[in-house]
Amino acid sequence: RQEQILARRHGINLPRQTLARWMGLAAEWLRPVHQAIKAGVMAGGYVQLDETPIDYLEPGAGRALQGDLWPGSRPGGDVFFEWHTSRAGDCLERIVPVDFRGTVQCDGYAAYDRLAARPGNAVKLANCWTHVRRKYNDALEGSPRSAGWIIKQIQLLYRIESGLRQVKAGPRLRQAVRASQSKPIVHRIKKACETLLSSRRFLPKSALSQAMEYTLSLMPGLEVYVEDGKIEIDNNLVENAI
Repeated sequence: RQEQILARRHGINLPRQTLARWMGLAAEWLRPVHQAIKAGVMAGGYVQLDETPIDYLEPGAGRALQGDLWPGSRPGGDVFFEWHTSRAGDCLERIVPVDFRGTVQCDGYAAYDRLAARPGNAVKLANCWTHVRRKYNDALEGSPRSAGWIIKQIQLLYRIESGLRQVKAGPRLRQAVRASQSKPIVHRIKKACETLLSSRRFLPKSALSQAMEYTLSLMPGLEVYVEDGKIEIDNNLVENAI
């Protein structure tokens, strides 16, 4: 379209290959800036990651293909974006440097387990309570009482976080308040999921059963924010960056 606009409106003949080559050169010139931003984000030992599908065109494919844009951010800091033509787990090996040591906050996508499997327990996964809450919202219609109760407990966790933000609490205060107030609620949610699943009151394929299975499978990562005042309760900041 750019080639046609230049030719028809302005009488300028700039071949598509020339325009594409300019874009490639600009990307290479900007690469050091991108690398510096990413290095700064990773240096803090805590990064939030996400991925979002983006359609793209590949000459000869005959149709639009789907790749993924992976953003990474440190709350209160910069954001970097990396483009990959797939959502495969090996993309994460290229996104997160091999020498990174710290916490990666993410959703429940199984590919992130590759990071936690790195030697020496170099990477700890912190999971996202917003993604958990969405599962129970989906289960409300079929199980309003049980799903509603768990949603209420999650709301209590967020109410505590709101209070901490209002007083501009630092990591030490956040850790202390979470240990005394949030941790019992998280334990209550975990116990409720275990009890309800063992009671077999709900079909295994029901939305509520799947939500509780999801919660328990991620519970170690969901508890991380309670133990570390630097970690957020969810991944919303990096999602908002998209």
